[in-house]
Amino acid sequence: MADSENSRTLPEISIEKNNSTRHKAEDAPNIITRRNLLSHTAQILQQRFTDMAPRTERGPAPVREIWLRWWSLHQQHLRQSRRVRTLRDRLLADLDGYPSVAIDGLEGEPPQIATTYAEIRHLSSRIDAGRLDAARSTLRQRRQAWKKADARIGYSAAVRGERDLDRSAGISANVVLLMPPSSLMEVAAKLHCLLVLHDPRLIHGHEPWPQLRRMLKELVEPRQRSGCGR
Repeated sequence: MADSENSRTLPEISIEKNNSTRHKAEDAPNIITRRNLLSHTAQILQQRFTDMAPRTERGPAPVREIWLRWWSLHQQHLRQSRRVRTLRDRLLADLDGYPSVAIDGLEGEPPQIATTYAEIRHLSSRIDAGRLDAARSTLRQRRQAWKKADARIGYSAAVRGERDLDRSAGISANVVLLMPPSSLMEVAAKLHCLLVLHDPRLIHGHEPWPQLRRMLKELVEPRQRSGCGR
């Protein structure tokens, strides 16, 4: 992204205001471990950045503001993804699976399962026309039932919302990683964003991931210089 693009207009979102942010940071564990590194860092960054006075100068938004926007979008996306999975499971349970039809084949062969009209058409050389027409009719009915249940449950709408949040969070994350930091805490915010995107479960043990995790820990807890515990 060119420098001129750093000030691009980001998607309009509402950054969630959480009155318990300070309490969460104060209640955070005294020791940062490998397991709580990202969540504890997020609490520290939220407290530090939200406590800062709003900027008065004009120009591109600083890393701290973009990080807050990205983190809010990222959290919203995670919640929406969980909602999508819940609605999908409900839809599949209500309809006993995705729309499909079992077509009896030649004698001695198992039934052929088709989920699209193209798959039914592919069987035209092996299945008589009557059974193929019946299969198309059954699949059409089951697709219509799926659409009605989907409209009632809201699964497809939730999927669209998930995609929109993922796209918006991705734009904000790219800006976080590209913008120059103006403080050590903004460096920590960039590292935190990088780890959340590429090693969210902190499982990569090869270079440079352990070193990046150690650097992040040292930035948010300067007095703790030892490596992240397991």
